[in-house]
Amino acid sequence: MGETTAGNRNSCMLHGAVQTIKSIEGAVPIIHSTLGCGVQQYAGVSSLSGGGGSGYTGGLGLPSTNFLERQVVFGGSSRLREQLKNAVKIKEGDFYVVLTGCTPELVGDDVPAMTKELQEQQYKAIHVSTPGFKGSVHNGYTAAVTGILRQFDKLAEPSGSKNGRLVNLFGIIPEQDVFWRGNLKGLKDSLEGIGAAVNVLFGPDADKGEWATLFDAALNVSFSPHSLPICEWLERNAGIPYVHFDGYPVGVLQTGEWLRCIGKQLELEQEAVEAWISLKEQKERHYILHFLDAYYKYGFQKKFALVGESASVLGIARFLTDPLGLLPSLIVLTDDIPEPSRSTIIRQWEEWQPGSEAEIVFESDAKTIEELVLYKEIELLLGSSIERRAAERTGIPFVPVSFPVSDRIVLTKGYAGFDGVFTLLEDLGSGILGADSGHLPYQTGAGSEQNEQGASQKPALSGIKN
Repeated sequence: MGETTAGNRNSCMLHGAVQTIKSIEGAVPIIHSTLGCGVQQYAGVSSLSGGGGSGYTGGLGLPSTNFLERQVVFGGSSRLREQLKNAVKIKEGDFYVVLTGCTPELVGDDVPAMTKELQEQQYKAIHVSTPGFKGSVHNGYTAAVTGILRQFDKLAEPSGSKNGRLVNLFGIIPEQDVFWRGNLKGLKDSLEGIGAAVNVLFGPDADKGEWATLFDAALNVSFSPHSLPICEWLERNAGIPYVHFDGYPVGVLQTGEWLRCIGKQLELEQEAVEAWISLKEQKERHYILHFLDAYYKYGFQKKFALVGESASVLGIARFLTDPLGLLPSLIVLTDDIPEPSRSTIIRQWEEWQPGSEAEIVFESDAKTIEELVLYKEIELLLGSSIERRAAERTGIPFVPVSFPVSDRIVLTKGYAGFDGVFTLLEDLGSGILGADSGHLPYQTGAGSEQNEQGASQKPALSGIKN
C-alpha cells in the first residue's frame, strides 16, 4: 500500500510540464485532461510560487479539454479536436503544445493525430505525453523540454551555424524555483561578463529567438539531476557537450569557480575571465564589509537548517558556511533525486566542506522534516512556507528561500551568480533582525559554537580579507 506525504511540495508531471511551457515566451500549453487539472496547477503551484500569476497562458486562462465521463466512455479525440480549433482562435502564440493528463493516457486517445491536424492547418504544434502518474513536477520539466527538442523540426529550422561562445542553461525549473527569473538573469549576467552568449530559454530575459539557436550552442550547463537527461539527449543527438553542477553558484567564490570551468570549456581568454571575477570580488567585499556591524551586533553566526530543492539550497548552504561563517546542521533536499545523484551530492558536499557535521537528508514529507528540525535544536531556519511553523514553534529566525512561498511576492529577486548574493544577505539579515530585535547590541550570537573561554571555534566571514 502506498504511503501518504504530508505537505507535499512536489506536484505531478502534468503540472511540471504546464509551468515549463507557459514560461516560454510565445508558447501556449493546451491541456488534454480532466476538469480541474489546470486550476490545481494554478492554485497549488503558480499562486504559491511567490504569488505567481496567470500570465497570458496560465491560470484560469489555460486552454483545456476538461475531460468528462462522456470522453472516458467514448474517447476524447473529438473533444480535443474541438478544443484545438477554439484555442488557436482565442490564444495567439508562436507555437502550441498539447499536454496529456492521466485519464486520456489511460483511455488511449490518438493525440498525435489530432496534433497533426493542427499542423496541417499551418499552425506550429507538438504534443508531449505528461500523465501525472508517471512522475513528479521535475519529470514534467524534463519531458516538456525534451519533447520540444525531439519535435523541433515541427516548430523551426535550426540555423546550422555553431556559435563557439553560446551556452544553454538547464535545471532551474520555472515556478518550482520561486526565484527562477532572478536566478536565470543572475547567471546570464555573470556569463556575459566573460564574453559568453547565453540562452536562458525561459522568462522575460529570454529572447524569442533563443529556442531557434539552442542547437547552435557550444556548451550546455546543468544545475539539477532533472536536467541531466536533457543535456545527455543534446549530446547524443546534436553533439553539444555539457557540464553538470550540483546547484547554481551563489557569491564570488562559487561563481568564480563556475566561470573558470565554463571559460575553459569555451576556450575563452583566461585573463578576461579573471579580470571579471576580480571586479565582482571587490564589489562583494565592499558590501560585506558594510554588513559586518550587523553580523556581529545581532549574532549572525548561528547553527542553521536549510530545506529546499537541490538546485538551489546547496549553493546557498555553501555560501552561508563559507565565506559567511554560519554553522550548517541540517540540509534537507526535497526534490525526487535519483539514487546515483544522491551519493554524488553527498560526496561533493564533503569535498566542499571537509569535516562538516551537517547532515544531508533526502525527504519531502513535511511532518518528518519538522521533526528533524525540532530534534536538531537549530537557531536559524531557511526553507519554504511549510517550514515556517517549525520556526515559530521554536522561536527562531525564519527565511523563506524555497517552494512553496505563500506569504511574499517574488518578481525579479534571485540568489544566483555574483549579485544574487546581496539579495540573500538582505533576506537573511531581515529575517534575523526581525526575530532578534530584542537582543542587546554586540553580544555574542546565540548561534556561535564557543570554547570554554567564549571564543568561537569557527572563524566568521572566512573569505573576507581587508
